[in-house]
Amino acid sequence: MRSSTFFSPLPVLALVATMLLSSCSDSTSEAGNANNRASALEFPFGGKVDSMNGIAGHTFGQPLSAFSDLELMDKNPGDVMDTYIYRGTKGWFGKHKQEVPSQFYYFLDGKFCQFYAVGNAEALRTEATYLFGPGLEQSPNRFWDGPRARAIYSEQAVAFGREGRLTVLSKPVEEELKVREQNRLKAENAE
Repeated sequence: MRSSTFFSPLPVLALVATMLLSSCSDSTSEAGNANNRASALEFPFGGKVDSMNGIAGHTFGQPLSAFSDLELMDKNPGDVMDTYIYRGTKGWFGKHKQEVPSQFYYFLDGKFCQFYAVGNAEALRTEATYLFGPGLEQSPNRFWDGPRARAIYSEQAVAFGREGRLTVLSKPVEEELKVREQNRLKAENAE
């Protein structure tokens, strides 16, 4: 059964791109614009997320066999990635299962390519900052963007507090998914 907390990163990525472009603008000069864009790509904005290239204990591209305690979720029509929910108790995410109950691992062609977690905002924000550094903060959201990996932390109000959401994804896989979608659309339009 598909969880109601399933997450597609594409709408968030469009929002992030818009926010990043607006945050990197400087009306003083073209040189100021170039300096702001360059500094936005330097550590602490994306260095740690790129050096980890995944999450603690797992790097993007690892085969499914490198993981334990994952349960395959049902696929919806059109899904190209396999989605697994984590049922284990190892590592920070396993030990904090009470605070962060929804933890999903995504695989494309049998290789790890994305992680998504939903839970207690304070716990998840603290762990994301510990893993990736301060990032680019646009309160209450944070972004980390490197050449190989991207992480997005967002928060929203819920009935009795705040809920945090953390997505960590492989940028090469993100590009591969765009190419696959373009090829699919071309094939549909050719018919």
